[in-house]
Order: sequence, then C-alpha cells, then structure tokens
Amino acid sequence: AIIIGAGQAGPPLAGRLTAAGMSVALIERKLVGGTCVNTGCMPTKAMVASAYAAHLARRAADYGVTLSGPVGVDYKAIKARKDKVSNDARGNLESWIAGMDGCTLFRGHARFETANT
Repeated sequence: AIIIGAGQAGPPLAGRLTAAGMSVALIERKLVGGTCVNTGCMPTKAMVASAYAAHLARRAADYGVTLSGPVGVDYKAIKARKDKVSNDARGNLESWIAGMDGCTLFRGHARFETANT
C-alpha cells in the first residue's frame, strides 16, 4: 500500500495495514505529524497552557496563595517548551513508524503522474 502523508491519518493507517501483513510505503514531504503536531494543535495548546499558568499565578491571592513578587513571563522559555512539545511528539511518532515491520518512510513530495498511476 502507498500512503501519502504522515499527518494525523497516515501513521495509524500504516499501523493497521502492517498489522494485517501488508507492506506499506509512507510518503511525507515535510514533517511527520502534520499540522497538528508541528504548527497547529500541540504547539498552540502548549503556549495556551503557559498563558493560563501565568493567569492563575497572577490571581494567586484569589486562591489564598501568596507570592513574594510579581509574576514574570519568560517568552524564550515558553517558546522552548512549545518547541520541545512538538519535537518530542514528532520524534515519538517517527520512532513508532520506524519500528513498524513492513513500513518504509520515504521523505519527498508524492504525486500522481497520470490518471492511471
């Protein structure tokens, strides 16, 4: 089987097909994991979580918590955490794909040459 794209649907499909004994060529032109892992859901939610933590810290007194000084935000640390979340998820997905017997990941742009190929 040939699967074009290693985003949200490609790797699970490859897993099911290889589990059924099929050989799979998984083709990805950019980053494994697609938009969600690399630029969408996961990095966005990581940054939102940091913003929420800062929000709660600023409202600490509402919860009976006392802070000794103002709450600071380290944007470089937030970006580093966001990048780590995406990189770890992508790395785990790549490891899972690499461990699939019968699945080969090809890096490149896939396209159909004609209507019959």
